Amino acid sequence: MPPAAESFNQWLDSLPQWRGMLRISPERPYAHAEDQYDSQYGISAPDPEEGQGLCALLEQQGIDTTGPALEIGCGTGRLTFGIAHHYPGSDFVITDPSPTFLRLTSSQLPPPRVGPAKLHYALLNADDLGELPAGMFSLIAMRSTLHHILHVEEFIAACARTLRPNGAIALGAEPVESGYLLMAAVSQSIAPTLQAAGVTLRPEWERQLQAFTETIKFYCRRDLVKNNAEDKHLFSPTELGDLGERHGLRLRYFTNATFSDFAPPHAPDWEGFSTFFLNYLEFCMQFDAEFMALIRTHLRTQLKFIEECHRSHVGPAVTGVFVFRKQSDPA
Repeated sequence: MPPAAESFNQWLDSLPQWRGMLRISPERPYAHAEDQYDSQYGISAPDPEEGQGLCALLEQQGIDTTGPALEIGCGTGRLTFGIAHHYPGSDFVITDPSPTFLRLTSSQLPPPRVGPAKLHYALLNADDLGELPAGMFSLIAMRSTLHHILHVEEFIAACARTLRPNGAIALGAEPVESGYLLMAAVSQSIAPTLQAAGVTLRPEWERQLQAFTETIKFYCRRDLVKNNAEDKHLFSPTELGDLGERHGLRLRYFTNATFSDFAPPHAPDWEGFSTFFLNYLEFCMQFDAEFMALIRTHLRTQLKFIEECHRSHVGPAVTGVFVFRKQSDPA
């Protein structure tokens, strides 16, 4: 057995078992009902193209995938399923702090493998990543996870430490500050636009609008204590790039892309601002159907202007795929 593989297996063997799972961190349930997660956001899991696209992107970028892969925050397995089928390395460690999310994900993937990699399930809180061995993984994959993590720089530093040279951290569906601020700014015109059209805003609609703008303000501000919040941050690609450089990581950012955009036949179809904004109000903020219908009708002018500004290039940036490649160690 190669020394690296032996070291990985020894590490696995050293971890305690908890109800059929490995235990790196204490269990911690998600803030909301895990089995309702997908229905709230209007998505279905598994999605083979998410993980397949990520694996194709890693190959395209020349990332080393010979070592084990680690997924942090698997949730309902939307990204996990495709990685399990397509990651070419020997092992794939699937983690979440929620035992329910781990059980939901493992139910989609018969053990011990469905593709080249052997599957392992472990309880792990992202804040405990520093406890993992150094130089162990070729890939650390996350979808819609980084904005949940309290201390982002410490987390990125821990990722860099546990990556092999030419390995990568791959992040998908993270919120970009400038785009979210634009969404909040556009939402300021909803009430006056509807009122000018003769629509009387119901009190619950006014509360929904206020909740949305206050939510964005909370995410954006950096002077607040966010320990107990489920969602915590908005990100700047430039700042994330600088952060990565401080820890030996080079960032490649793909504006408004999802992992599935890189799945064969690789025909990117970036989601426009209007679609993202309206979906966010409907599924994330849960605006009711009648209110959404009015917004779609009466905000056409504002949203059309933004779309017209981006007829030939992707934007405004509201999310995307972030790939941090670990630079080779000095000779």
